[in-house]
Amino acid sequence: MPLAATMTTETVFEAFLGRVEEMKTFFYGHSYSGHALGCAAALASLEVFRRERTLERLGPLMEVLERELGRLRDEQRRYVGDVRQCGFIAGIDVVRDAATGERWEWREQMGMRVCVAARKHGLLTRPVRDTLVVMLPLCCTEGEVELAVRALGLAIGEACGGAGV
Repeated sequence: MPLAATMTTETVFEAFLGRVEEMKTFFYGHSYSGHALGCAAALASLEVFRRERTLERLGPLMEVLERELGRLRDEQRRYVGDVRQCGFIAGIDVVRDAATGERWEWREQMGMRVCVAARKHGLLTRPVRDTLVVMLPLCCTEGEVELAVRALGLAIGEACGGAGV
């Protein structure tokens, strides 16, 4: 059972504060907000995070991901455009020619072709057009992060290099 949360800034939140008569209520909600099963699962997940020190363990993994993404950019410099990382999530743009900034024709579906090629190397991921999404499980080891990024590098070389360019 999913659990939803709506996050906003303090300024937006305060705009909806008032008495009932003012009708300032933020009339929005997820149909599954506050479901007892979802809340129980969320509390259990938070306990696992505390017990396994998940957030503390992520710091070094984020550094490994950053290092490996840099290596990927160097090894596949012809086909890797922008690489963006925020914490333990990253996006890798695959391009026809990074030196010129030329992008793939959208009909070529290069992002999808790279993701299909990555499966041969043991990695399941997805693209958003020609941006490869890297969103690894929080329980990954350093070695698994390295393997995942290496799989993407191999897949980029196979899919983009085999595209007849």
